[in-house]
Amino acid sequence: MDKLELKKIGILGGTFDPPHLAHLRIAEEVRETYYLDKIFFIPAGFPPHKKEIFSSFEDRLEMVKLAIEDNLYFEALDIEKDIKPSYTLKTIQKLREIYHESELFLIIGWDSFCEFETWWNYEKFLDYTNIIVVPRGIKNWQEVQAYFYNKIRELWCEEIALKKIFFCQVISFDISSSLIRKLIKQGRSIRYLVTEKVYHYIKEKRIYT
Repeated sequence: MDKLELKKIGILGGTFDPPHLAHLRIAEEVRETYYLDKIFFIPAGFPPHKKEIFSSFEDRLEMVKLAIEDNLYFEALDIEKDIKPSYTLKTIQKLREIYHESELFLIIGWDSFCEFETWWNYEKFLDYTNIIVVPRGIKNWQEVQAYFYNKIRELWCEEIALKKIFFCQVISFDISSSLIRKLIKQGRSIRYLVTEKVYHYIKEKRIYT
């Protein structure tokens, strides 16, 4: 699809160390809910909030490519490969320059939203992108939604933010990259937590062992 045809683009960043099925399901549900034309998966280069990354950028990028290769709506970008530190806003600004005719939607998890004020220049994000917040493992949705709207009021102009920040409920998958790495360290199987090709890539390259 030509970039001029991409009217609505989702952006899912993260270390993807490794990418797992919850990442894919979240992206699919968000894409379907908001009628996105494409979702870019962007492995982080040197994220300021992460103290440690357990595999190389090249391995993480390749695992993302393997994980999403069967979905025409998903695409992996290496835009953060040489950016240090990898500030999300700078990535968004670059994408805005390239896809200036498109509407951008940054997809973030609940934990990231709760600490959004610690992100570099957080107050400027709404100048460049919409934000879709995806809670995982939430039991009390009413309580979470109340916190969500209070947080918006604290950080941004409420009138603008309510038109640009969205709360998206998705099917809950209790999967995390840290859990997968832990299972590998314990010598246990990670099959059916990651795609089959990612499973074989990790096994063959002995990543996380």
